[in-house]
Amino acid sequence: MYYIATIGYETETDRGTIKLTKEKVLIEAESAEEAIMLANIDAAEDTRTSEVHGVAKAPFAYIVTTDNKPEYYSKLKK
Repeated sequence: MYYIATIGYETETDRGTIKLTKEKVLIEAESAEEAIMLANIDAAEDTRTSEVHGVAKAPFAYIVTTDNKPEYYSKLKK
């Protein structure tokens, strides 16, 4: 299952104030709890201060990737 995690990153502006930038990340996980843990691990790799603001099920029926539909990509190369 896929989840969309919203992660907020704090950055300092030229004036010395803190700006919050939110990014959405698509995460493959078995549960919302696992998605939160993976989002925290991903955010921790960034040097900016971060916090996971929310996780929701992704509204997609399915996702086409080279992992689950490699035959589609081989047709493009012909």
